[in-house]
Amino acid sequence: MTSTLRARQIRYGGSLHWILRAIVAAVLVVLVWRMVSGAVPSSLGKYTEAMALAIAALSLNLLFGFNGQISIGHSTFAGISAFFLGYSIRFWDNIAFVSLVEACVLCFLVGVVIGLPALRLKGPYLALVTLAIAYVWPTVARQFIERKVTAVTGESALTKFLVRPPSWTGLKNTRQDRALYLFWVALALMVLCYVVVRNLRTSRVGRSLVAVRDNETAAAVMGVNLARTKVLTFGVSAAMAGVSGWLIAAEIGTVDENSFTILTSIKYILALILGGAATLTGPIVGAFAYFFADDYLKRHAPHWNWLPGKFGDGPIASFLLGVLVIGFVFIAPQGIVGLCRRIGRNIATVVPEPIRGPTHEPANEPNNLPNNLPNNLGESTS
Repeated sequence: MTSTLRARQIRYGGSLHWILRAIVAAVLVVLVWRMVSGAVPSSLGKYTEAMALAIAALSLNLLFGFNGQISIGHSTFAGISAFFLGYSIRFWDNIAFVSLVEACVLCFLVGVVIGLPALRLKGPYLALVTLAIAYVWPTVARQFIERKVTAVTGESALTKFLVRPPSWTGLKNTRQDRALYLFWVALALMVLCYVVVRNLRTSRVGRSLVAVRDNETAAAVMGVNLARTKVLTFGVSAAMAGVSGWLIAAEIGTVDENSFTILTSIKYILALILGGAATLTGPIVGAFAYFFADDYLKRHAPHWNWLPGKFGDGPIASFLLGVLVIGFVFIAPQGIVGLCRRIGRNIATVVPEPIRGPTHEPANEPNNLPNNLPNNLGESTS
């Protein structure tokens, strides 16, 4: 590789590359400021739910995008964390962040337990096992509510738990301040989960994940512990899904057996595919695109009189969203991030630093040889 750059090439780590990064960071800061300034609690709640969906998509991307394990049961981990938050605050007077840590540990352990028997399964068989787990979870949640909640309070759902802002934040226990507080908490947790996934992907562990995804036999030959890699990845992914469920429960303040179903897991998968699997920013972009497209259609599609026949009746928003996702997958199978990368390559590409080989000192001339060595290699010293 030559040291000079061709046209439309940007050196990775160069000054222009850092300028572009600074511009992107500034745009994100302005976007967050616009989201917060003057926002009503309902809008802040939507942003929080979108970030919770992004965290769930990040957790699924770690498992499916980078490790190749298919899971349709991540709604179960989100549900476990949500129920743990509600019950621990309502009946144990637990602190919200303490319950978050405990819920993540619980989800990690459950994920490890589920990941152990799944070691012998792959592809559609693993998907069927996780699908069965997602199908069983609402029944387990209903039994829990009946025995632990209804028998004590007479309520048919786990309600009346609030995540209040700590006193050191200066926020009051009002609806507006609670929504603002949860927004910042969701943003911090989303950034934290992104950093965790990014560091795992760029580390030796991340290379092991990709190696297992691409070829398990070759990965085992190279010394990768397949069992440990798969189980720990499943556990970490389950813990991150628990963070998503904790946020949803904290924002809504009520959960029941219908809060986290198979449809929730499908929503996680759609957000991941829409943004771009096996990419770092794809889950976040896809989650926001899916959430706000769904929200827009739910608010406006029922009032569109131009829809023919019976299309204006019933869940038209879900139908249109499905058509939109299917059409976009045909246009951009690599997701939104993949489409942006493909368009961006026509403008400029980021190239790595050239690999410089070791410099060798020039060989000594024959007349510079020591006196005790012969000038002709075929002669011997006297």
